[in-house]
Amino acid sequence: MPSPFRSLRHPNYRRYFLGQIVSFTGSWMQSAALMWLLYDRTGDVRWPSYLLVAQVGPTLLLGTWAGHLADRWPKRDLIVRTQAAFLVNAVVLAVLVAGGWAAPLLVLALQLLNGVIQAVDLPTRLAFVPDLVPREDLINAVGLNAMLFNSGRAVGPAATGLLFLLAAEVAPHVGRLSAVELGAVGCFALNAVSFLAVLLALRRIEIPGLPADHVRPPPGSMWDGVRYLAGRRRLGGLVVLTFVLCAFAWPVLTLFPGYTRTQLGLAEESYSFLVSALGGGALLGALACATYGTPARRGAFLVCGAAAAAAGLIGLAAATSLTVAVGWAGCVGGGLILFLSTGQSAVQLAVPDDVRGRVMAVWAMTLSASAPAGHLLAGQLADAVGVAAVFEGMALGCILVACALLVVLLKGFEPREGVKG
Repeated sequence: MPSPFRSLRHPNYRRYFLGQIVSFTGSWMQSAALMWLLYDRTGDVRWPSYLLVAQVGPTLLLGTWAGHLADRWPKRDLIVRTQAAFLVNAVVLAVLVAGGWAAPLLVLALQLLNGVIQAVDLPTRLAFVPDLVPREDLINAVGLNAMLFNSGRAVGPAATGLLFLLAAEVAPHVGRLSAVELGAVGCFALNAVSFLAVLLALRRIEIPGLPADHVRPPPGSMWDGVRYLAGRRRLGGLVVLTFVLCAFAWPVLTLFPGYTRTQLGLAEESYSFLVSALGGGALLGALACATYGTPARRGAFLVCGAAAAAAGLIGLAAATSLTVAVGWAGCVGGGLILFLSTGQSAVQLAVPDDVRGRVMAVWAMTLSASAPAGHLLAGQLADAVGVAAVFEGMALGCILVACALLVVLLKGFEPREGVKG
């Protein structure tokens, strides 16, 4: 049986992996705390959707420019700067909440600034992975990247729930902050500290042949990534289906606060368990991709991922207890990440180095474009017809993606490396 961790034998990737897993855990703590903080303050199920759109929206607007930047400048140096900016943003957020100055609109503005930083950080990190491992380990490294991201998704919200429980005990003795505010401040502060791990790891990574002051010549238009995918029917179609799946499935994350309170009748610590279950399932999906992912299995993995996400959403719509809902949330997460890890590895293997940053920026923009289309619409519909009905509609969209992929697979129409459609 192939080793799921074989990419860790490469020192540069190992350092990157260890630093990122700490950072992602802190980031998911902050994300879960932010969503509950604003939902607690406003009582409006739409606010978590606003936060998520503010986080990913700038990638949609700035993605082509950021991809061009990643192809022109040293990726490691860019990532050092973006991670340092994330650290500063987390510190400012903690200070504002602790001081009682964090009005919802101000928090939304800080989240928007965070999204601008992420617009540069995400495509650069995606394009950086092939510099850390040889080509034969790239599928494994992409799977491990998804695994470490979703390890943070699983551990971070669970830690947030524990901090909220601790804050509920401590808040009556520490002054004017509520339990939710105190827990949120702790999450933001720990997130700021977590970025030190990735900054230390990046300082120790050395890419042969690329001195620290290396600057590449301008590599053509920033729209070359779009043109590359448009000229390759298989890869372009995969990116379109990825958009559709994300638009229908990922809104489950921002609907969890309202779902927890309205359908399950529970409080914030239970919400964090649902987010952690989503991350735990995603972790298993990433591990499956890292261990068993091969070009020959791509089609089957893509179909199974979309189908599992649909089944999980149907199960969530019918669930009335936390235990059952946790299981179905894990199913959604596992299916989504099995699909996304497989799709991303297909794109990474097909793309030449000189346009990698711009193509991966298109991939990041695809994920970001699904946010306005999915999260905002889902939030509005949930406010009108209820969360369970929205989950059922989202499941139908995932089923359509699985059916489209199944037709493609039965025709033997599979994305192949470097082949034009």
